[in-house]
Amino acid sequence: MAKHFKTRRKLRNDIIIKYLLIILLSYLVIKICFLLTLNTPIIDLVFTHNSLGKYHTYISNETINKPHYFLSYYHQIYQDNNEILASYITNDKPLVYIYNTHQTEGYKDKKNVLNAALDLKEALLKYNVDVIVEKGDIPEFMRTNNISYNYSYYASKFYVQDILAKYQVDLLIDLHRDAVSKSATTVTINKKKYAKIMFVIGKDHKNYKVNYELAKKINKRIEKDYPTLTRGISLKSGNGVNGIYNQDLSNESILIELGGNKNTYEEVQNTIGVLAKILGDYLYEERKSV
Repeated sequence: MAKHFKTRRKLRNDIIIKYLLIILLSYLVIKICFLLTLNTPIIDLVFTHNSLGKYHTYISNETINKPHYFLSYYHQIYQDNNEILASYITNDKPLVYIYNTHQTEGYKDKKNVLNAALDLKEALLKYNVDVIVEKGDIPEFMRTNNISYNYSYYASKFYVQDILAKYQVDLLIDLHRDAVSKSATTVTINKKKYAKIMFVIGKDHKNYKVNYELAKKINKRIEKDYPTLTRGISLKSGNGVNGIYNQDLSNESILIELGGNKNTYEEVQNTIGVLAKILGDYLYEERKSV
């Protein structure tokens, strides 16, 4: 009897395990089929808690360089390019490309970093510098391709590569704003409030020292006339950060944190006026020295 009882119990356990495996397998198949309709890479379906670094090669090569949907941002870029093309060729002006990886980062009064990029463009034009501002909807591009916020730099990389394939760009600026205390991002100079500037350079690529030298040159110019305006240069690497920031694509690439989320847009605009002059002087003097 004991032997018969054990056999029946073992048989029952085997049946339970079999049904549990069938249920689990069915769940995984349904999940994969559902998420595939959202054009999500298979590797993201299975490993939903991956570290950013572990799969960045896959995401970069398979998702960004081969996006599922090419959004209609092209006409927005080309409209800007057509406006500047004649002067860029005939007058040999320096060309700056400004984009915002985190396009919706906002300031205190409902303006955001895209507004700052557009205002920086207008300020640079006064110093005879041509500018392309990325007006393509990067958050929409990410949503359509099911790219998570943690992979934002791999989304903006697609835009940067597209521009670099078409133009000789003298300076690439990824414009952000920080999220720290107001006192850390604000300074008063001659009774006028400014949003402070900080440069971010990623160390997780072999050519980072060239970008670092570029940031040091521009930061030094700021320190010369407005020593309290800059927060200096932050070098980023290792776990928990991107560590590249698309700066591996060009030796002329920097990331600028312009103020913070608690700055007013007036403070941001005050800084833009200063930054435009410094960048304009740098671009023309640097080009002459080459």
